[in-house]
Amino acid sequence: MIDFIIETKLNVNGKCLMKKKKRTSLNKIMVFILRIHLWFWGIVAFLCLLYQVVNPQLTPIMLHRYFIRGYSWHKRYYMPLKKIPARCEKMVMVLEDPNFYKHFGFEWKAVQTAWKRNKKAGRIRFGASTISNQLARTLFLTTHRNYFRKYLEIQVTIIMELMMTKRRMMELYLNYIEWGKGVYGIETASRYYYGCSVRKLNQEQTKKLISILTTPIRYSPQTYYKSRSALQRYNMLQRIY
Repeated sequence: MIDFIIETKLNVNGKCLMKKKKRTSLNKIMVFILRIHLWFWGIVAFLCLLYQVVNPQLTPIMLHRYFIRGYSWHKRYYMPLKKIPARCEKMVMVLEDPNFYKHFGFEWKAVQTAWKRNKKAGRIRFGASTISNQLARTLFLTTHRNYFRKYLEIQVTIIMELMMTKRRMMELYLNYIEWGKGVYGIETASRYYYGCSVRKLNQEQTKKLISILTTPIRYSPQTYYKSRSALQRYNMLQRIY
C-alpha cells in the first residue's frame, strides 16, 4: 500500500515536472519570437525615420533583381514629388489606390474580397495592395507572393503609416517602384522609355507609362496593348482623361 502511494506521488510529480518543462520551453519560444519581432520593428522604425529625410541608395528588390534575376541597373534619376507633374500622381492613384490619402494603409473590403478569391483559387493570385503596401515591400521586403511576406508587409505598413507622412510615402513610391528590368522610379522610366524627363511627357505617354505598372517586366509603354491588364488600365485612364 505504501509502495503504491509512493509510486502514485512519483507519477504525479513526474507529470507536473513534464508540464513545467513544456511550459518553460513554450515560454522560451514565445520570448524568442517576441524578441525577433521587436528587433524587426525597431529596424523598420529606424529606417522609416531615416527615409523620411534621406533617399535610400538600394532596396531589397533592387538587390534581388540584380543578383538573382541578373537585371543590370540602369542609371537612376530621382525626382522630388513637387516637380513630378500632378497628373502622374493622380493617374497612379486612380489605378492603384484612389483612397491613399484617406486610409491607414489598408482597404479592408478589398482585402476580404482578395482573400475569398485566393481561397477559392487555392493559391495567391489576387491582391488588394494599396500604395502603402506596395511601398512596404519595395523598400523593405520582396515581391514573392506568400502569406509570410504578407504578414511582414502588414507590420511594415503600419510602422510606415505611423512614422512617415503620406506625401513622403508617395514620393518614395514614385521614385522606387519597379518600372522594368533594372528600371526604378518614374523619372528613370521616362528617360529609359521616352528619352526625356517625366516633366516633358504628354498625357498620352504618361497614360501608357503608368498602365504597365502591374506588368513592368514583360511589357513596356510601347507594347502595353499586348497585356490584357495593362490595356484595361490604359482604357480606364482614357475614359477619365
